[in-house]
Amino acid sequence: MADSKPPKAIDLFAGPGGLSLGLTLAGFDIVGAIEWDPQAGMTYRHNIGDHVTIGDIRDVPPSEMDRRLKRAGAIRSKYEIKLITGGPPCPGFSLIGRSKIANLILTGGWDGSDHRHSFIDDPRNQLFREFVRYVSHFKPKHFVMENVGGMTSYKDQDERPIISVIKSEFESLGYSVEARILNASDYGVPQNRKRIIFLGTRDKRRQTIQFPKPIGITLSSRDAISDLPRVLPHLGRPIEKILKP
Repeated sequence: MADSKPPKAIDLFAGPGGLSLGLTLAGFDIVGAIEWDPQAGMTYRHNIGDHVTIGDIRDVPPSEMDRRLKRAGAIRSKYEIKLITGGPPCPGFSLIGRSKIANLILTGGWDGSDHRHSFIDDPRNQLFREFVRYVSHFKPKHFVMENVGGMTSYKDQDERPIISVIKSEFESLGYSVEARILNASDYGVPQNRKRIIFLGTRDKRRQTIQFPKPIGITLSSRDAISDLPRVLPHLGRPIEKILKP
């Protein structure tokens, strides 16, 4: 008899919990999450669950997450984790991020005269390796990693396309990996938001990785929120009256 329990997942770089919410609605049991930003982490904790760790992922190695999940009774074995998801921070990969860093260099706000070298050395550009370490430790059947579309034009210090570097690291762990740029507007989101999505599997029954097909309908912001009550100026309460000191 097949196990009817929801598959367990870990959400890295979880933000306020949008991806965890979607996975929960899709039938997954999110047993662990990590988010660095305190406000985003508290939002996650309030809306999704208190299984989120608020802090730097580099201070929570996968072995520590493993121990915490076992101590909490969320898993008995690390192999119960079937999916790992997340979107590592990407300032050096995004075109906007590169523009900001370049401006800091030009104005003296960033130490370094070689723009290219500075992009490479930005430690935030290496956070995807933390994702790889989690996949290496838990060995889930599948993983989903997203990042900005600008990553496709980025190369490492050896002039290798970063996309190829990332794919090869996962492939060395035994995963089949595909990467594709998807636009959220093709899937019912009222926003033109392009992201590169890495899908990986080590399920031998799934040799072909399939990305979702566009739904064929584009929604505008009016379509999404026009039914909400109108909020007129001066009719709400001052925010200081709402927030507790």
